[in-house]
Amino acid sequence: MGAGVSAETPANTVLPLLELAASGAGVKGAMHLGAELEAGGYFEAGLVGQWQMIHELLWQRLKEQKESANSIAQLARYPEPKIRFYIPGLWARWGAEKPQAALGAILPLAADDDFRVLESSQAFGIRPFAQQLGPAILDLLEPWFRHEDPRVRRAAITAVRPRGFWVKNLEWAVEQPGYLVPILESFRDEDDRFPANAVANCCNDISRRQPLLALSLLGRWLQEGQGAQTEHMARKGLRSLSKAGDPRVLELFGFGKLDVKVDAKLRQGKTVAPNTNLCFELQVENLGSACQFELVYELESTGRIAGRPRRKRYQGGRFELEAGQQTELLVRERIFDRKAALLIDGAAGANFLFNGELTARVDFAIQREGAD
Repeated sequence: MGAGVSAETPANTVLPLLELAASGAGVKGAMHLGAELEAGGYFEAGLVGQWQMIHELLWQRLKEQKESANSIAQLARYPEPKIRFYIPGLWARWGAEKPQAALGAILPLAADDDFRVLESSQAFGIRPFAQQLGPAILDLLEPWFRHEDPRVRRAAITAVRPRGFWVKNLEWAVEQPGYLVPILESFRDEDDRFPANAVANCCNDISRRQPLLALSLLGRWLQEGQGAQTEHMARKGLRSLSKAGDPRVLELFGFGKLDVKVDAKLRQGKTVAPNTNLCFELQVENLGSACQFELVYELESTGRIAGRPRRKRYQGGRFELEAGQQTELLVRERIFDRKAALLIDGAAGANFLFNGELTARVDFAIQREGAD
């Protein structure tokens, strides 16, 4: 949600439409909303900040009204999704002391035809209650998890994932993901890709802190699951471990121990400048039987603290080799300055992991001036 979307400017703002919709719903001072937001620095704020400002100002107006729920319900029926986007957050504020009623009002929005409204439902509608109530939210969402509409199921799972998008981490789920396991188990045989992706994202979050829990759960699904999305959830749910070259994950998906010889070199020589497009040549010989392998490579550069290099891993692809086969692989990657942290001159290297095991390394140096 919000990916690839910039903060509003006076030329593309939703504020005039917001005033019109709020006026039709009987919100007090509706036609002054834009002026108040602009005076409060709306166009200087970032995208999420703008969303927050609209939510707060609308609620300040609505909470003073006796029939605020009627006004929110009327706004929820507005034909433009850019307006409906704000309604889950209003219901969450309205129902801060009555979460079950608020969730009942949010549910239809979780099945909205517009993706922006779907995202708002989980992030600004359900997520605040997940923060407020802790694991008790799972009981309130139980009908959501079983709902016939996959969009509703997806919203419920996404709202309780440990590391949400555009929202704060859900600390109880980060620290004690075991609370989520019974819910995730109920999705083992999920057939719809929409909630399946949400389940996989939740499992991937868990794998960052408790990899054994995620491996055990998804490994068993691969053996026992019958759903159309079971394997997809397992692969997507373990993607961070797979990208890191975790041998347990690779073995789970059929990438076992190898008997290969790998010679690696850097075409550019032993010294390169920052922001160089590197090309590594890997000569691979399979000394064993036919096999498949996953390549992960890791670039190292000198860090600010002695003995602690900067490291970043990349997925290199999946390959198959016949017994005795020899092949050449080319790995291209750019070693570049980051806006927040420029590369430091000094020792660098590239590690090449085949099915999670370090199989080859190339040492080189980074030098800003006088590079080969």
